[in-house]
Amino acid sequence: MAGKKRKEQRKEQWEEKTEEQEEQTAEDILEEGENKKDKREKEAENVVQAEPAEILEEKADDIEAQSEVDLDREEKNWEQEKEELFDQIKRKQAEMDNLRRINKKEQAEAREYALYDFLCKLLPVLDSLERAVESARADEDVPDAHVDGLEMIYKLLFQILDQEGVSVIEATGTPFDPHCHHAVMEVDSEEDEPGHVVEELQKGYRHRERILRPAMVKVCRE
Repeated sequence: MAGKKRKEQRKEQWEEKTEEQEEQTAEDILEEGENKKDKREKEAENVVQAEPAEILEEKADDIEAQSEVDLDREEKNWEQEKEELFDQIKRKQAEMDNLRRINKKEQAEAREYALYDFLCKLLPVLDSLERAVESARADEDVPDAHVDGLEMIYKLLFQILDQEGVSVIEATGTPFDPHCHHAVMEVDSEEDEPGHVVEELQKGYRHRERILRPAMVKVCRE
């Protein structure tokens, strides 16, 4: 009986120890599980905290790089547009300068042509006035006052023409020039050189560099 009782006591002790070990083991497992859970949560938190910073930094770098690219592109576009505008302005200025020159030239030519045409029409009046002066000088019945008046009118008219650039073409004694002399006949002359103007039949006039009317002349035969 005593032995059986001891066996029961040992069995009860073993069972108590086993329960304690099982309880201890369960607590250890729970504690280890909690530790692992906490560790995972911390790691996850660290990952969550670290990832946005890296992502933001990467995004910031990307945004900065893209901004630089955009700025470079805009600057190139602006430089290109500026050059194109400058080219357009230069072309417009050149066109305006050409138009001004053409307009100025056309206006000058129009004035010259109008004045040239007017002067050509005025020459017969000048010839008539000159013949009137010569006729008055040759006529003794004409009062000197009338002659002086005609001469004054002739000089005044010729002075106005001279101010406008009209001049008399030299003829008598000069070499014949077909550009400003109109030969109506050739004559023999011992006093004049061959090819030279012997006599002027009608005065010729030029307006600056243009011939208004060639001088009508006789030329010594060569």
